[in-house]
Amino acid sequence: MEKKSQITEEQLNQMPKELLISMYLQLNLNFETLISQNNELIRQIESLKEQIAVLTQHRFGRRTEKTASFDENQLSFDLNTLQIINEAEYIQAESKDVEEPVIEEVVVVKRKKQRGKREADLKHIETQIDMHEISDERLSELFPSGYDRLPDEVYCDLEYVPAKFIKHEHHIAIYTGKHHEGVVRADRPERLLQNSILTPGLAAAIFNAKYVNAVPINRLAEEFARLNVNISRQVMSGWMIKLTERYLGIVYTAMKKRLLDSELIHCDETPFKLVSDGRSSNSKNYMWVYHTYDQYGVPPIYIYEYQPTRNADVLREFLKGFEGILVTDGYQVYHKIANERPDELCVAGCWAHAKRRFAEIVKAVGAKTSNGSIAAEANRKITAIYHLDNMYKDASPEERLNYRQSVVKPLVDAYFAWLKSLNTSLMDKSGKLYKAVQYSLNQEEYLRVFLDKGIVPLDNNDAERSIKKFCVGKHSWHIIATTGGAKSSAILYSLAETAKANALKPYEYFKYLLESILDHLDDAPATYIDNLMPWSDSIPEECKQIIK
Repeated sequence: MEKKSQITEEQLNQMPKELLISMYLQLNLNFETLISQNNELIRQIESLKEQIAVLTQHRFGRRTEKTASFDENQLSFDLNTLQIINEAEYIQAESKDVEEPVIEEVVVVKRKKQRGKREADLKHIETQIDMHEISDERLSELFPSGYDRLPDEVYCDLEYVPAKFIKHEHHIAIYTGKHHEGVVRADRPERLLQNSILTPGLAAAIFNAKYVNAVPINRLAEEFARLNVNISRQVMSGWMIKLTERYLGIVYTAMKKRLLDSELIHCDETPFKLVSDGRSSNSKNYMWVYHTYDQYGVPPIYIYEYQPTRNADVLREFLKGFEGILVTDGYQVYHKIANERPDELCVAGCWAHAKRRFAEIVKAVGAKTSNGSIAAEANRKITAIYHLDNMYKDASPEERLNYRQSVVKPLVDAYFAWLKSLNTSLMDKSGKLYKAVQYSLNQEEYLRVFLDKGIVPLDNNDAERSIKKFCVGKHSWHIIATTGGAKSSAILYSLAETAKANALKPYEYFKYLLESILDHLDDAPATYIDNLMPWSDSIPEECKQIIK
């Protein structure tokens, strides 16, 4: 291919002036286009580098969301005309005559080893006394003239006895009169399932393994086989489904009713795979979780619910009759339901979701890059909001509300004013920073709700932690085979998490629950169900954890 020759100076001098001007303008336009394209490519490259860094952090980085040391001096700053109240001045103004602490409370010294701690830790364990004595014959040899026995030397150790199976062989006595008066049989204990070997203790062991400790059923079947008991995973799964259908549904319903009577509910959901739901293999199913927490007189209750979708109809049906506050992430369905019932439902946003978007940018690209510095500043401002609000975390709702209006609200106002002052037109619209900024701005209405309601927490982390219990199990067993299994799992996870939240031993509680329901088969549930709730004072002591 012949190379084009360059235009010489003489040829340029001979060209008309109008042509030269046209050529110059065209070259200038092309040059500006190249500069614009180059800047756009640079932005795209930076965005891709940022996304790769964030994904790398997600895959290989630390999972914690804890913030490094927080400098309280950050709390005194101005933003335009928004003045932030100094925390120390506010606390001093609120505290009239506070006694100065004594030196023993101020100076922390190394504690001495607590005497008797081991005995205290073991006192609730079943004790077996093992005597180690010397025979009378040997003592006679050692002390021919006689001996006296002194107080025993006592020490303790702890033994673990692995799970064992006991086969109960029931002999039902049968009687007949000598003069043909008929035949009488002794009472037979009620069985959980007809013609089944399942007992409350065995059912509780399966429940505790899978729904508390996330052990897949197939591994549990293998463990039983090593103990010379062959029960297939299909049989165990069938047992759990039948128990929920026959006995535990009434407990679940009562727990749900109590949850809907509360003033505040946390909510979250997570997808999972279901094999036989009649849809395509790529279809997602969802496990929803709703819960209260143990504050302001409400017992902690966790309700899991299986649903094939996460659309508005699911939430609309579950929350039918609920009037109060829903603490959630930014999923639009929650807002849609609240807008349908503005006088009954209020949605409070999650500050952890807002903070997380900036924190992951800082962890991925550092705080010295252009995007990282903005993300770090946003992260710092939200951390300050958390720091101040947590100081009144255990106060009454009225005290928290007054404190938030006086101290926390100026920080929230400053945060959103700062976000709105950012020039987002220069940010990559597909980049993490732009999305993080827009998330906070779009959720401002819901993120501000906590300022006007003292019972509302700053975030929805409680719901996320509770749904993770299901996710841990999900990563172990990967799929659920049937819709019946999914519904059964929802009920059993609800019982497991609520039992733990109410400081119960899940195995003992589940066993007690089944035994108690068997004892009340002829009674209406309303007459006894309240006494079986995990938060009931009627739960026996052997089901309760030792709280230290």
